[in-house]
Amino acid sequence: MDCSDRKRLLLVEDEAIIALAEKRSLERFGYQVENVLTGNQAVERCLRDPQIDLVLMDIDLGSGMASLPSTHP
Repeated sequence: MDCSDRKRLLLVEDEAIIALAEKRSLERFGYQVENVLTGNQAVERCLRDPQIDLVLMDIDLGSGMASLPSTHP
């Protein structure tokens, strides 16, 4: 598969070992994978690079953009 034909994925994962394992696995299936650590970095990368085909994001990225406001007092 030509590099230009490969789908580009953005992997948002804050755990380095998990990110590396997921990246390697996805690349074996022919995807071109970039990794960022936070939701803010993902938004910035997508704004700079509209050629990203899919964003795969960790559900729990800790505090910050991905965190929901607490409803508990």
